[in-house]
Formats: sequence, C-alpha cells, structure tokens
Amino acid sequence: MSEYQYYEFQAIDRPLTPAEQQAVARLSSRVDPHPRRAVFTYSWSDFPGRAEEILAKYYDAMIYLANWGSRRLMFRFPRALVDPEQIEQYNVATTEYPSDAVKAYVKGEYVILDIQLHEEEGFDWIEGEGWLDSLVGLRDAILQRDYRLFYLAWLKGPTLEYAVDESALEPPVPPGLRALTLALENFVELFDVDEDLIQVAVERSDDLAREVSDDNLRRAIGQLPAEERDVFLLRLAKGEPHLSLALNRRLGTFSGAHQSETGERRTVGELFAAAEALRERRRRERVAAAEAKRIAELKALAERENEAWREVDALIQQSKAKAYDEAVRLLKKLKDLAGYQNRQSAFEEHLGQIRDQYNRRHALMRRLREAGLMHQ
Repeated sequence: MSEYQYYEFQAIDRPLTPAEQQAVARLSSRVDPHPRRAVFTYSWSDFPGRAEEILAKYYDAMIYLANWGSRRLMFRFPRALVDPEQIEQYNVATTEYPSDAVKAYVKGEYVILDIQLHEEEGFDWIEGEGWLDSLVGLRDAILQRDYRLFYLAWLKGPTLEYAVDESALEPPVPPGLRALTLALENFVELFDVDEDLIQVAVERSDDLAREVSDDNLRRAIGQLPAEERDVFLLRLAKGEPHLSLALNRRLGTFSGAHQSETGERRTVGELFAAAEALRERRRRERVAAAEAKRIAELKALAERENEAWREVDALIQQSKAKAYDEAVRLLKKLKDLAGYQNRQSAFEEHLGQIRDQYNRRHALMRRLREAGLMHQ
C-alpha cells in the first residue's frame, strides 16, 4: 500500500487576500488559489514547509491525516479570546507522563492549539476529504470556553504510551460529556478515543450550564458603565470579529454565569481500572444474555423434540449437501438439549441409529465427524 497524507487548511474569520492566496499556491502545484480553503494530498512526497507556520500566517483551522496512524488537528485563535494556560491543563506532558497530545502556544497575535495523536499500528485507510468540515465547529465551542475537546484528546493520550505513569492525575473534567455534540462525536471517531474511558469520565462530568436568560443579560448590560458600553458599540460598528464573545464574557462578571468543572480528580490507573471493569461487566452481561437466549431456545426445542428427530431423518433422505448441513445443524442442537436435560445416553442411542442406517452415505458421515458427532 502506498503512503497517503492529507493536509487541509480553512480560513474562518476572514478570507485570504489575493496576494495571500498566491503565496499559498506557490507552495505546491497541487493547490489552486482559494480565499477560504487549501488542500494538499501526497502519496510519496511531503508537504513543502511547516504546516503550523502556514496555519499561523494564513488560516484558522488545519487537519492532517496519514495512513500510518498520524492525526493532527490545529486551530488558530485571536490571542485576546483564548487563555493558553487553560488549554495547557490538558497537555498530558504537564500531568507527569510523556506525551504531547494537547499543546497551546502563542504565535504573534494568535494562540495556536495543536492536537497530535499518533497510533503506532496505524488506522484503516481513510480519505481526508470532509473531516475538517465536520470538526471545524469545535473552534467556536472552544471560543465559548467549552473544553470538552481538550479532555477527550487528553483521554486518548495515555492509550498511546507504553510506559504510562498510572499515578498521574487527570485534568479538570469539563461539563457536558454526557451529551457530546456531533463535532465531538466526529472527533471521537476520527481519533479513535476509547468509548469505555469516555463512559467512565462521564461519571464525574456535570451538565452544561443553562444559557443566561434575556432578563439576566439585560440586568448585566445595565451594570456596564456607560463609557464601556459606548466602546463596545464602536467596536461593533467597526465589524470586530467575535465581539459577542468578548461582550458576553464581560457580562458574565455581572451575571455570575460560568461553566463548572469537577474538582475531584482520578489517576490514570483508576481510569484504566474503571474502564476495564466496565468492559468486564458488559462482557458478563453479553454472556448472560447469550446463555438466557440459548436456554430459551432449548426449552422451545424440547417441546418439539420428537418432531425434530423426524425432521433430521427427512433431511437426510433428500441426499443433498444443503439438506445434510441442515440435518447436522439440528443434530448439534439436539445434542445440546440432551446435555441440558442430562439425557446424553438417549441422544447417543438416536444418533447411533442414524449412523447405522446411513453409514454408506460418506458425505453425511464426513459432516458428522467434522461436527464432532462421530469419532474420527
């Protein structure tokens, strides 16, 4: 299988100027100038430059996929709207074990979020087209201080390491893990985050805070100093991007609206153990359900046992391969029923009669041997 690498960039807050489009187009003959998007795909060669530098200079979102297991999602934010220290809580390197799944750093007037997850054994072949569209809504969520993406990326980190420090503590568990958005579900799918670990994390995740009512917003706006209100109106008139975020954060200081995070934290080892216990509980439930189904089927067969033996004989009489297969399948069920009823001798007597009567039918005898109904 050939190598496959996919890079996609998107401009969200503003389109690229014609000069910026031409600058991106000069990177590779594989890309056409476009004000909002650039895509690069490679089978044998590689991207001509540093993807993070291109993002920081021109774009707001980037995804990178490779068929050997690498996944990378990056967002660019205005520096005034994102706190890198909040993001760095979810960088697993700060929680005492060696990985850089979630990183944030300042680049000029921007904060860059960089999520890198590399599977050693790789993924199945996957096309990159459409994935960034399905994930780009996460950028707006982060601007709204929704940190669920960071926690899910952190949760993936320990599963990629050979020597994980299981005494390391998890970062703050954000609210809302019980009800993931479609974009978060897409992230879980693409980055293959362990569903059982997510289920364990949910136990410590509060519900999302309710939206602030109009009445509360009016009261908060009324508490803004007149001069500050005028400044916000001037910024609005100038078309400042994301101004509603800045205003709502300021109003939140009056309304008291905030997203809570659960304070008590578990160790990585506790998360692993809880996920394993969940898997074991599910396995036992599946085994119990399968056994209950088997017993119900055996009880139903017991009510028509004599008819089943006649059906076996009728199938054998057809002297056809398909009929032999069906007869053997039914005989295996009758053997299981005999074991359930502790009547194995009666079953062996019936089966012995079939072997004696049809011992010249070599195709049938071969099937009985392969099914363990006759000695080799």
